[in-house]
Amino acid sequence: MTRSGQKALDIRTFSAEELKPSTGSPVEEFSPESAERVAGLVDRFNGIYLQHPAHKQLFARLDYLRGLGNVGRGPKLAIRCVGKSSAGKSTALTQYAAIVHQRAGGREAERPVLMVKLDRACTTKRLIAGCLDMYGDEYLETSVESTLRKRLYMCIRRFKTELVVIDEIQHLNFRTSERDDPTDMLKRMLDDAVVPLVFAGDETALPMLKRNIQLANRMIAPCDFRPLEKEDPNDAKTFRSFVQRLDQKMVELEITRGSSNLTDPRTLACLFAISSGLLGRVINLVRASLEVSARRGADFIELCDLSAGTRAWAIEQDIIAYNPFERGLPDV
Repeated sequence: MTRSGQKALDIRTFSAEELKPSTGSPVEEFSPESAERVAGLVDRFNGIYLQHPAHKQLFARLDYLRGLGNVGRGPKLAIRCVGKSSAGKSTALTQYAAIVHQRAGGREAERPVLMVKLDRACTTKRLIAGCLDMYGDEYLETSVESTLRKRLYMCIRRFKTELVVIDEIQHLNFRTSERDDPTDMLKRMLDDAVVPLVFAGDETALPMLKRNIQLANRMIAPCDFRPLEKEDPNDAKTFRSFVQRLDQKMVELEITRGSSNLTDPRTLACLFAISSGLLGRVINLVRASLEVSARRGADFIELCDLSAGTRAWAIEQDIIAYNPFERGLPDV
């Protein structure tokens, strides 16, 4: 044990010399001009989308669900897509909605995939109102839920919507009474045979989605997102490929002036430790590190920037308790 009470880390990652900057200034610049330049680079970074196997599987399942909705008779079906925060669910679903809209011609009068994100302690009435908001419908706040539901169904037909994605579904787990279960309204929407549904959220949504057996009977096999496991060869390959493509994309978009060498085995090990196999966390860490690198005027994201990003973002957000770039990794 160390003097601080933490377990000693046995696998050394980088030396103090390697953690020194090799390009740009050794210190960050915090001027208005620097802030504007860094914001532009980070905005470009935020536009990066990298597909990985879980996304491809989800897209195929959503295409299938839309197909069933278009040709099938009787009640519509739904699919569950849950996983830890930063697993990439919302990113994938947002991208899917954009792709389908573009394939349909990108017309404003059509919304093939409607995506609505729920607020905390959301009621079923607020869910329906949120869908109407996404359509730009001018409904009356004082309307009862049944009236709003009818307006929603009219919008779904008018905008030729083939799929409604309910993101952060765990926030719908709010009852106004013991007899009032929000899952009954979800089942009602499917029974009304208007549109298939996607239930996306974190793992806290599982008890709510599983407790209503009638709703479960109206769902196809789930497409949940799980963290990648470094012991799994396929997952390790996926992780490395994702990081490599991210590095290449930053060079391609002229966010960096050269490769950041993110696929160095030691860097990959640190990224995996910090992210716990969640690719969204990799994106967040690299973004935080890019800010540091850009403020220094560096040519690319260096080890010192990744270390600084870990301290400023990952440790401060309680993502990880130590900095593997500086302290090394546990020998497990």
